[in-house]
Amino acid sequence: MKTVLPKLLMCRLAQAGGLLAIIAALAASIAWSDNPDGRVKLGGAWVGKNGDITWTSTWSPDSSGRNATITLQWITSSADFEALFGLLGADHSSIVCGSVSMVSPHTAKGNIVWYIYAEGTPSATQPATGQIKAVAVMTDESHFTSPTTAVGKHVLKLYSPDPQNPMVPNEAYRFFEQTFDNVSHTKIF
Repeated sequence: MKTVLPKLLMCRLAQAGGLLAIIAALAASIAWSDNPDGRVKLGGAWVGKNGDITWTSTWSPDSSGRNATITLQWITSSADFEALFGLLGADHSSIVCGSVSMVSPHTAKGNIVWYIYAEGTPSATQPATGQIKAVAVMTDESHFTSPTTAVGKHVLKLYSPDPQNPMVPNEAYRFFEQTFDNVSHTKIF
């Protein structure tokens, strides 16, 4: 045993392999480090704007900082979406929830869901029940341009509620799809 290890360490192939392993480990460590040139960690309060549409969101990360749950609230909407609400007979949008994960040092992908609904009217004589008018699902891909800014690509799909399970999107009931590119996001806290 005493003679095999020194001979192995003197072998150029073993030395080259060891050097390559050290370089690879160092490169991976730098790529996923917490410094500004390394990986972005998810989390914080974010705001965004796309035309007339604005929102605020909270990203609550897990201990790794690579996965987060999202809650989002729409602040303003566009005339097109207000018209859509009118066509659907809706007057409210639920809070948005979802999740996101880092897929590379500067890119995250995720999904969010929310509901477009008519609130209903409480009354002792003739109450009107609330109704889900559409299920909204958005897939997101965000590229972080800094630790506090990102540019996103978002694909929005709207579904009529499935009579069997109105809160779950069903491809058979999809009636709308739109892609939004170069959407800016800013971390404020």
